[in-house]
Amino acid sequence: MSKFELIKETFLRNLGEQVPISLWKHHPELDRTPEGLAQEEIKFHQTYDHDLMKISFHGRYPVVDWGCDVVYDGAVSGSTTCESCVISDYTDWETIEPLDVNAGEFGKQIQSVRLIHEYAQDKVPTMATVFDPPMVVDKLCDRKSVNYFEEHPEIMKGVLELITRVMIEFGKATLDAGADGIFLASQHSTFSAVSDDIYKEFIYPYDLKIISALRGKAKFMVVHLHAKEENERIRFDQIARTPGMDAINWEDQSADLSLRDGKKRSRKAVLGGIDHNGVFRDGTPEDASEQVIEALHAAGLKGTVVAPGCVITVDTPTENIHSVVNAVRAINPWSKKWEE
Repeated sequence: MSKFELIKETFLRNLGEQVPISLWKHHPELDRTPEGLAQEEIKFHQTYDHDLMKISFHGRYPVVDWGCDVVYDGAVSGSTTCESCVISDYTDWETIEPLDVNAGEFGKQIQSVRLIHEYAQDKVPTMATVFDPPMVVDKLCDRKSVNYFEEHPEIMKGVLELITRVMIEFGKATLDAGADGIFLASQHSTFSAVSDDIYKEFIYPYDLKIISALRGKAKFMVVHLHAKEENERIRFDQIARTPGMDAINWEDQSADLSLRDGKKRSRKAVLGGIDHNGVFRDGTPEDASEQVIEALHAAGLKGTVVAPGCVITVDTPTENIHSVVNAVRAINPWSKKWEE
């Protein structure tokens, strides 16, 4: 069974010949050029031979072409940050204009997908990371998006429509460049992030627009619901019931929603089980692999891709990663001890 067949069957919630695993991390500084990102993603896959490659563009890629000054400041996540943001007042939103996604920073990411596709096309399915429009807004204005949504709703709806069109075009371009699927990331899914009214008016409608626009072109779509704090509650059910989503990923080892319960509530495949900010990062190799096996016993194997809840930190020991990969590879999904 190829990795492509394995992921297809898993997203259909069937058992394959093995339990699939997906791993992803940022590659700080090296990810600022197409060649650097492609080389590091390929090297990472050659090291761990995971079954689904998430192409992790640097964390501020959508805002560079609109004027943000982006740097890597040593964050353990490996992500970039904005040294200066283009938006400091509501009148600055007038400067946000449509972009050509095949040029500039967007174009660099698309070129990296092309380079990765040359390697991955017959080895492993890939998914390009697309940020949802509210997440892009947040990065443009130094995380003050909710203030703008509340104080200038009509201006922000126009901005969100424009950014949605750009992100849709970017998603389509990554698929044209060879990506098999889309990894749609959202950072406004928790109850602590936004109110119900904000979510209903400024978050979910724009997620839905992207899902609807890209689903027909992508072989599969995964949504990531980000939860920053311990035991955060996620608005899960609405996005989980959205047509067109094949699988859902969230910080299941820390948020107030287990992998098992998320699978049951969504009736979709799930990606998770790795405690990426906990034992996977600071435990022993044995601790890390035991934690994942326990998570799989709780969640069941059908429709489960072993994966981190978010990016693997840059200081995660390679011994821990190898230990988890080896433990997952050793599972016989058809053994009676794994019967669900």
